[in-house]
Amino acid sequence: MRPSRILPLFVAATLAPLLVPSAIHAEVMPVRRAALVFIPSRMEIQAPPARVWSVVCSTRGFEALTGFATGPGAAKRVLSRLGDSMPASIWSDKGRLVVTGFAPQKELRVAWEPENASYLCSTRIVLTRSAGGTTLEMWDRYSDDQPNVDETAKKVSDATARGEAAFRALVGRK
Repeated sequence: MRPSRILPLFVAATLAPLLVPSAIHAEVMPVRRAALVFIPSRMEIQAPPARVWSVVCSTRGFEALTGFATGPGAAKRVLSRLGDSMPASIWSDKGRLVVTGFAPQKELRVAWEPENASYLCSTRIVLTRSAGGTTLEMWDRYSDDQPNVDETAKKVSDATARGEAAFRALVGRK
C-alpha cells in the first residue's frame, strides 16, 4: 500500500468509534427544564459612590441588599477582591457566596453556590455617579424548576424592595 492510502484508513479506523452511536449514547438522558428568573432593581442614593460601595461590600450591607445571611464568622468580613467567598444561607438553603467580578466603586458580581447544587444564582451590582449622589442597579438572576416560579419571583421581588430600605438606612449611618 502506498502511504497516502494508509493515513485515510488509519483516520477512519480511529474515528469510527466516535462516529457510530454506542448503546450508551442511544439512550436519551432525562432533561429537566428550568426558568431563568431575572429581577432588576434600581435606586438613587444621596451619597457618594465611595460610601455606597463600602456598604455594598460590607457583610451587613450585602445581606441587607440581597437577603443572604452570612455565618457568625463573617460579620466583619468585606468583599474586597475576586475570589472572596464566605458561607451563607438564604431561605432554607445553605452554601457559599463567591465574588466573580470586582471593579472597585463600579461593579460587584457574586455567585451563590448552594450546597445541594440544585440551581444557579448570581447577583450583579453596578454603581454610577448621578446628580443626586449614586445610582445603584442590581440584577438578581436564578434558575427555578418548580411549578410556582411566578409566586417565588414575587416573593424575591418583594424581599428586594424591603432590602433596599434596609440598605439605604445603612448608607445613612456611615
